[in-house]
Amino acid sequence: RRIKLYTVEHVPSRTAKQLGSSITKVIQSLYGRNGYIVNCVLMDLEFEKVKEVCPQVEFNTTGAREHVGEIERGIRTMKDRARTIAAELPFLILPKQIVIHLVYYAAMMLNSFPATQGISERYSPRELVTGRGMVWGQSLPAFGFGTYVEASHDHEITNTIELRTLAGIYLGPTGNIQGTKKVFDLRTGV
Repeated sequence: RRIKLYTVEHVPSRTAKQLGSSITKVIQSLYGRNGYIVNCVLMDLEFEKVKEVCPQVEFNTTGAREHVGEIERGIRTMKDRARTIAAELPFLILPKQIVIHLVYYAAMMLNSFPATQGISERYSPRELVTGRGMVWGQSLPAFGFGTYVEASHDHEITNTIELRTLAGIYLGPTGNIQGTKKVFDLRTGV
């Protein structure tokens, strides 16, 4: 609660198995790998069905028509950030993959700076949980989400007139140590 780390996962369906798998992934690969022990998860009543799928964690679900205030506020903040970024884009329609990565990007940017009323005024939520900060131009983007880019691809270098770059839309950093960038290929739609 006090760290204020936002995590997002794209779930293709809202089945108990899919939701349980996504929650387990976040708990084990993000928190568990970095030494945090998750004992209790606060959720809306919709997640009652997940309790049986993830018995290793206590799920505290709310009653009917009740909500967890911090979660609702976090969702609202995430949606506001994503809408703000989308409003600046020159596109009328966004493909599903771009919308998914827009939400990932918004979460990464929110986690990259110290949280208001968070546990630290100096360290970002991402840095508190993973131990890794963000570096401008490497892990933090040097340009904005949705920018047209020419991305290089790994082909054998030849002396032909074959294109050496691909037209794409910048989707943000992956968040890895190397500073890899994600690009939506305009030719293939992936």
